[in-house]
Amino acid sequence: MDKPEFYYIMAFDTATDAMHAEAYAKGRIKAAVMPVPGAVSSGCGLALRFMEEHEESIFAFCKDAPVNGRLYKMYTRKVDGRHPVFFIM
Repeated sequence: MDKPEFYYIMAFDTATDAMHAEAYAKGRIKAAVMPVPGAVSSGCGLALRFMEEHEESIFAFCKDAPVNGRLYKMYTRKVDGRHPVFFIM
């Protein structure tokens, strides 16, 4: 299986939002809580990583989820020693 070129994460300011997002994701979308990558600043240090392949599903989840979070696109290949990361919403 090929390594994906990028993945999406949702970062949070509070651990409560991270846990609510994880609970909300169950049965809706493939995702798991992980430590927030160093390239992303987050108040609580937790992020929700999406294993879903369809961007539309991820965007819809982020818009509907009853939590405060920020969506980022993380590239798996390093550029100048870092993984590029882009704020999406």
